[in-house]
Amino acid sequence: MISKKILDQEIENLIGLSNLVNAFEEIAATRIKRTRDSVLINRAYSSEIHEIFIDVILSYKRQVETFMRMRKKKSLKNLTFLNKNGRTLYLLISANTGLYGGIIKRTFDLFLKSKRDQNCDIAIIGKLGLSMWKEHHFKDKYYYFDFPDQRVDDIKLREIINFIINYEKIIVFYGQFQNLIKQEATFSDISGNVLSENESQKGPQVKYFFEPSLERIMEFFEKQIFASIFEQTVRESQLAKIASRLTALDRATENIDKELEKLKFQYTRLTHQIQNKKQLETFSTRLLWNKR
Repeated sequence: MISKKILDQEIENLIGLSNLVNAFEEIAATRIKRTRDSVLINRAYSSEIHEIFIDVILSYKRQVETFMRMRKKKSLKNLTFLNKNGRTLYLLISANTGLYGGIIKRTFDLFLKSKRDQNCDIAIIGKLGLSMWKEHHFKDKYYYFDFPDQRVDDIKLREIINFIINYEKIIVFYGQFQNLIKQEATFSDISGNVLSENESQKGPQVKYFFEPSLERIMEFFEKQIFASIFEQTVRESQLAKIASRLTALDRATENIDKELEKLKFQYTRLTHQIQNKKQLETFSTRLLWNKR
């Protein structure tokens, strides 16, 4: 039979674990708020940059069309001012550590299941994703980038952007935040088109002066928009991971509370058993004395 001393120790350990999990939950909740705020700020910045870019394209349509003929582009929707390598990149955003629930594994599984073109490259962000990739012993060549889970490192972000921006098509696999209890593994083509169908129908908006040239300014805008889109994707992934961790911690708290309730019940029952045994022993001793 388990002793009261052991039960006392297990109850004390569970209470300590519960306090630790609660502390992690508070940290995760704070990080969710901070990350959501940064996602909203970055979304507004991306929108403003994109609007200016569209104004410039449509206001200087003739010059842009001349540039397109030089690049052998038939439609404004296929317009790019960047030199692309004609290849496709599949990029996985994972994590460096665990305790993020199942979102990392689900994203990796989606990454593996997706059909890839033969003429494509593989890139992985995060040590956990790299470890999962190596476990499968794939012979495909891959590129790896280290990146923090809880913040955006501007230097490392720029390094990744400078690498992936050269690809014609970029498919990013990441965890997407739906709400505090739901995060989904998804993928997105962030190579995109410069103009949507509706935007290409707009008339001239504003006249600008360019220094040093229209082409250089347009290239700058396209790089900024691409960088902003990718940064937004990274932040969305971080938000999903933190929310997944919070959900996992909440489940852990529930399990700890259930186990603690069981142990306390055992402790109470054991205490009653010990008291009953003592009472029986006392009663038996009195009977023996009375018989004498």
